[in-house]
Amino acid sequence: MTEVVNELKEKIDQAEADGSQVTGIHLTAEMAKAIRWELTQMYGSDPGEDLTLLFGAAVISQDADELKLET
Repeated sequence: MTEVVNELKEKIDQAEADGSQVTGIHLTAEMAKAIRWELTQMYGSDPGEDLTLLFGAAVISQDADELKLET
């Protein structure tokens, strides 16, 4: 996995360490681009704007000013 995907997974794990569950993700445009590239490399297609779920959480936005996780 790329650095961006690993960073996102770490942040989710940290947010869920207290037993809560991340239900929504606001990605920065840079993160969304890197994740879509990674998915293209793994599965041969770019989900584009249809990037809807990551690690079981809904992707709410792909153009946030900073990464935000909703629990």
